[in-house]
Amino acid sequence: MTLLRARALSKLFEDNQVLSGVSFTLRKGQWLGILGESGSGKSTLLRILGRFADQDEGEVLYRNERLTPVRDQLIPGHKAIKLVHQEFELFPNQTVLENISYSLRFYDPTYRQERVEELMQLTRLHHVQDHKAKLLSGGEKQRTAIAKALAELPDVLLLDEPFAHLDNRNRQAMTEAISRLRKKEDMACIFVTHEASDALAWSDEVAVLREGKIIQIGTPLVVYDQPADAYVAELTGSVNWLGRTGSGSRRFIRPEKIKITRNQEKSKWEGVVETIRFRGSYWDYQCTNSKKERIAFYRQKADLAVGEKVLLTYSEQDVRLVD
Repeated sequence: MTLLRARALSKLFEDNQVLSGVSFTLRKGQWLGILGESGSGKSTLLRILGRFADQDEGEVLYRNERLTPVRDQLIPGHKAIKLVHQEFELFPNQTVLENISYSLRFYDPTYRQERVEELMQLTRLHHVQDHKAKLLSGGEKQRTAIAKALAELPDVLLLDEPFAHLDNRNRQAMTEAISRLRKKEDMACIFVTHEASDALAWSDEVAVLREGKIIQIGTPLVVYDQPADAYVAELTGSVNWLGRTGSGSRRFIRPEKIKITRNQEKSKWEGVVETIRFRGSYWDYQCTNSKKERIAFYRQKADLAVGEKVLLTYSEQDVRLVD
């Protein structure tokens, strides 16, 4: 069932076209990741969907009903669509418990207590439940803001850069909280991010936004493995460009598809290792050949040295074409 639909949304700010013809649908329970660089229009799109800003053209429909323009609303926002801003918008001098309880202040006290406890467990905030919001870390503020938004369970949750500015420890806690959210709460979510790894990991579908336009939308695997153009290919991961076809299309292959061979006849690329970078779960090798062309490949072990000659091979089935 379609919950939310955007139809040809456009927005202009001081002669700057922030959004242009943005369209998509969001189903019940679906998670949609909006991937784009800074300035691509991601946050503006969320504000329009959350009914905090009006589009200049197009429409937003919730359950097939066109939503009232923000300018005609007494209070901005929508009860069934909750937006968690990057600034969190918590009450700084209230505790975590007080912030989460606020949306439930008119509910039965027993239900309020049970719901708040459920959200505290979901976001693992018990250890800071009596701390004022202004004293929390970035990750704790983020989780408190999400718990506050979920107090009255929305149909659609909007997250603005949920992993931005988090250190690795808080990022892990945030990842676990979102994972529990997906399993427990039956709601749809749209989150915007500039990190491809987050969009690919958490989305049922990924929409790539560039200069206010969606240039590709599809499952994470399709967007990564069959990018619509060179921009999407480079935005979603490392790329080795292999030249052009006779028709002018660009050929590329991902570093993880390249293997070392000892057989000269099977070799498709010969070069010298220039740099080696440890990435935690793998090593990233950068090589150049006699034409100063560069190629990258990954290995699970550090068994090569800078200056060492390597023969590389790959399957043509793993080569992709983009215009």
